[in-house]
Amino acid sequence: MDYFAGDPVEVVRRCIDTGDVRDVEIMGMVCSWLAFGNRNQIHGKCDFAYHLMNGGRPYEYLLSGEWRKYAGSKECFYRMHRFGDFYDLCERLSEVYSRYQSMEDALIGCTSGVEMIERLEAMLHHVGGIPKDAKSACKRLALFARWMVRRDGKVDIGVWQRISPSLLLMPLDVHVVKVAREEGLLLRANADMKACIELTERCRMENPDDPTIMDYALFAKDISK
Repeated sequence: MDYFAGDPVEVVRRCIDTGDVRDVEIMGMVCSWLAFGNRNQIHGKCDFAYHLMNGGRPYEYLLSGEWRKYAGSKECFYRMHRFGDFYDLCERLSEVYSRYQSMEDALIGCTSGVEMIERLEAMLHHVGGIPKDAKSACKRLALFARWMVRRDGKVDIGVWQRISPSLLLMPLDVHVVKVAREEGLLLRANADMKACIELTERCRMENPDDPTIMDYALFAKDISK
C-alpha cells in the first residue's frame, strides 16, 4: 500500500480529520478533476490545491469566496485546466451546497452508476474537464464516486453511507483498460461509457456487491510490473 502514498487520494484523506464530510467531498472532487497525466505531477498539484483551499478546510475556502478572484483567468492551473476553470468548479460546488447538506444528498435515489454519473455531470455543468454527457467513460467522476462510497481503510474513504458500492462504475484508467483487454474482460475497442459498463458488469459477476474492488488488481498488474 506504500504505492498509494503518491496517489491523489492521499491528499483527499487528509481532510478526514476535520470531521466535515463536505471537506472530503470538495477535496475529492478537486483531486479527481486533476487526476490525469503523470502521477507525480497529479499528486503535486493536488497538494497545491489542498494548501490553496485553506490547508484541508476547503468548505471554509468555498464559503470565503476567495476563489472568485480567478473568474475568467487564463493562467494555467494544471495542464489544460486554467484558474478560470477552477473558479467554475468552485462556483458549481457552491451551488450544490446552497441546495444540499452534502453531495451525497444530491445523489440519493440513483438506481444505477450511470444515473449517478449523469447527476454529477449535471451539477458540474460547463466546468472545463468535466464531460458534458455520459457517452465518455467519465473516469474521473467514477473515481470520485469510488473514493466517497467504498470504505476499505486503506485507499477508498467511504464517507458516504447511503449509497451502495454495488452501484459504482469502474474508472477506466489506461492501465485498467490495458490489463482488462489482455485478460479478455473487455472486448469493446473504444474506452467509452459502453466499455465502462461492459467491464463493470464483468467485474460484477465476480463481486456483485462491490465490483470496483477489482480496480486495484487490474491497475496494479500493469503499474507494478
